[in-house]
Amino acid sequence: MKRVAAKGCFALLVLLVTFFSLGAAQDLRLSPSQADEIARRIWLNEGSGKRSKLVWWNKGEEFASLGIGHFIWYTAQKRMWFWEAFPPMLRFLIAHGAKPPKWLTPEAPCLWNSYEEWRQAKRTQSPKMRQLTAFLDRTKGLQARFMLHRLNASWPKILAYAKAHGQGEIVEGNYRRLLYRRDGSVDPRGAYILIDYINFKGDGINDGERYQGKGWGLYQVLTRMNPKDSNPYHAFAVAGKKVLERLTRIAPPQRRLWRFKKGWFNRMDTYWKDR
Repeated sequence: MKRVAAKGCFALLVLLVTFFSLGAAQDLRLSPSQADEIARRIWLNEGSGKRSKLVWWNKGEEFASLGIGHFIWYTAQKRMWFWEAFPPMLRFLIAHGAKPPKWLTPEAPCLWNSYEEWRQAKRTQSPKMRQLTAFLDRTKGLQARFMLHRLNASWPKILAYAKAHGQGEIVEGNYRRLLYRRDGSVDPRGAYILIDYINFKGDGINDGERYQGKGWGLYQVLTRMNPKDSNPYHAFAVAGKKVLERLTRIAPPQRRLWRFKKGWFNRMDTYWKDR
């Protein structure tokens, strides 16, 4: 199993072309086959690779979670402060040639107004549930491209935020540790880690995504990596667990985030363990 997983991970070596500089992350590109590979890895994290989980709603949450990144989709009646990723993701897909069902537009609110409504549609496999699932299933590669697009767009903002808060050197240094090998080539696993985490828990610089003044995004993890740990993947995973552990403690009790802790920690382990 280890040999297979390692082969899959390092097959990502061809995932990325070249960064001309950290400030030029927009130069990063994916081929269709490369996008498919990173989509597979992220979808294993989010939904165990199961087609049935492409259209999901976690019990106790106020929103649906769609696609390989479980992108948030708000209802018309209940909007929250987390970044709603599904509409911009859908815009990206359409701009790159995807053809969604006619009723599905970036401006449309979630089809269901509650977990109970979603569960009923899931149980009966309503026509729109089937159409939405099929659309998300056939666009997994493009969804991975959107994730890369998000990292490209977010990195300059993260770096600027870090510099404004006296963390620029630490954040940039750890970003480089993950993304580049000693010979200057792009590290495929580091790229996977960065793309996955920012889509999993955000960039960490949105003041609206805070509990008790504390964030849980990519910025927070990059600031907490142990500089003495020679393995950057392990350093990121350990820092990620600390940030997520804190999140479960400071979040409002009614959100019951402790339910997800085991899965979150398993996800962090994929960053440094060959599986």
